[in-house]
Amino acid sequence: MHSNQRRSRTAIVLIVLVTVGLVAGWWWSRRGQDATPIAQWAAPAPAPIAGVDQPADLVGGDPAGDIVRARRPGAARRDLSTERSYDLPRGRALDVIAALQPRAEAGDNDAAFYLFLKIEGCRYQLYHSGDNNRAAPTSGDSVESQLIARTSPDCHGLTPEHYRNNLRWLEQAADSGLIMAQLSYAGNAEAVVGNSSQMLANPEKVIAYRRKAMGYLHRAAANGSVGALHSLGDAYHYGVLAPRDPARAYAYAYAESLALPQYGQFRLGNYAKQLDPSQLAAATQQGRRIYDACCK
Repeated sequence: MHSNQRRSRTAIVLIVLVTVGLVAGWWWSRRGQDATPIAQWAAPAPAPIAGVDQPADLVGGDPAGDIVRARRPGAARRDLSTERSYDLPRGRALDVIAALQPRAEAGDNDAAFYLFLKIEGCRYQLYHSGDNNRAAPTSGDSVESQLIARTSPDCHGLTPEHYRNNLRWLEQAADSGLIMAQLSYAGNAEAVVGNSSQMLANPEKVIAYRRKAMGYLHRAAANGSVGALHSLGDAYHYGVLAPRDPARAYAYAYAESLALPQYGQFRLGNYAKQLDPSQLAAATQQGRRIYDACCK
């Protein structure tokens, strides 16, 4: 029994790792050539998780109602800044930190997100080389030399403390309502929770991450983010951030197709294959309600 539990937990962690780039991969594909490709490790079709205990607030409920409840009082239904892009700041990371950290600490949430992007680009270099993952630098006097050897000159001078504290900037930006920060949080579990060993050692942190990530996605959808609808559909299709639910996955994908008719038809067709006619009709109706709550 314990062996089965360990295998199940290992499978959960591996699936989380291969899916962290689903949102970030789309996002970084829109960046310029100077951007560090943080999410190149995205996998096209991770397997769903079976038998995973989920937080109660991720189970059940009405999807359209979840979006309505996530909307802040007085907030506009459609945030025209949802498609705003954020280019990776150029220059040395230490210079970027010197320029932006005082602004971020004073409450500039754009500055906080730019800080995260810059440091996250360096963190990715530390742990990923091409298609290969690398272990964390070992402790001792050689840490600084390892950091230098593993990263580009722009990243030299960053300390382990810079990397450890970087989540602070992402959460500040996401908590403020910055949609790209919310999508980035939900699409980058490794930056939030850590590598597979850290996830295995702290499953409670993984559960807290999933809960917070889903909350961010609902808030982003409440402000009209079509990208959030896409991510919510994937969450219920793959069963990583939330329990696997083919009907709910189709409903979010259908809402996305109403917002962007030119995209997602192939995906929508694949999702429909998992439903019988009555389920498909109910999910379609649910998708219309999601669209009305999000994006109409």
